[in-house]
Amino acid sequence: METDQRRDSVEPTDSVHVRTLGVGDTFRWSWEALTDRLELVGFALLVSLLSVVVSFGVSPTAITEMPEFDAWVWPLFLVYVLAIPVVWGVAYTSAEDAVANRKRPIRDHIVAVAKRVPALIAAAIPMWILTTLGLLVLFLPGIYLFHRLVLAYPACVIDGKGPFASLKAGWRASSGNVFKLLGVSLVYAAALGVSNYAVGVVGPLAGGLVSAGLSAVLLPVFGLALGHLYLESSRNR
Repeated sequence: METDQRRDSVEPTDSVHVRTLGVGDTFRWSWEALTDRLELVGFALLVSLLSVVVSFGVSPTAITEMPEFDAWVWPLFLVYVLAIPVVWGVAYTSAEDAVANRKRPIRDHIVAVAKRVPALIAAAIPMWILTTLGLLVLFLPGIYLFHRLVLAYPACVIDGKGPFASLKAGWRASSGNVFKLLGVSLVYAAALGVSNYAVGVVGPLAGGLVSAGLSAVLLPVFGLALGHLYLESSRNR
C-alpha cells in the first residue's frame, strides 16, 4: 500500500535505463548530482551539527570513569541517531530523481524517507546480525555478506519494500557488483580516515565542526553513489 501511494505521487523509474558505471564514474556522477542539489549538503550539515551540540552536554571525567551526561543529551542524541538514516535515505531518493532527470523539494524527500525509518531499522537488524556472525567466523564472510546486503537500504527507501523484501532485493541487486561495492566502501573508509585525522589535529570543538562539515559532503556523495548502484542493477535487469 505504501509503495502504491508513493508511486501515485512520484513518476516510477522502473522503465528508466540507468547507465552502468565504474567506481570512479559513479563518484563523478554523485558529485555532479550533488552540485545540482546543494540542499542535500545543507540538510546533512544540519543533522551532523546535532552531534556537536550533544558534545556540550558531556562532562569529561577521569579516563577510568564513565563521562557524565546532562539530562537533555539523550533525547537529542536519539533524534540525531534517527536523523542519520534519513540523510542517507534522502540521498537514495535524490539519486532516483537524478537518473530520471527530475527534482523535487527536499521537504518531499524528507517526509517520504522519514516514513521508511522503521522499515530501515527492521532491515538493518538481521543484516548486521548476519554480518557480525560472518566477521566472527572468518572475517571475509562478514565483509562479503555486508556488501551483498547493503543495497537493501536503497531498496527499502526507493521502492518502498518491506524489511525482508528489501534484503532480498539488495542481495539480488548486488549480484555481480560486490567488487564495485567494495571499491565504494574502501573510498568511503579512506575519506572517513582523513576526516578523523583532521578532527584529531584541530582539537575537540573545532574538530566537531570540521567533522560536521565533512559529513555534510561525504554522506550525500556516498548515499547518491549507493542509490545509483542499486538503480543500475535493479532497473536494468
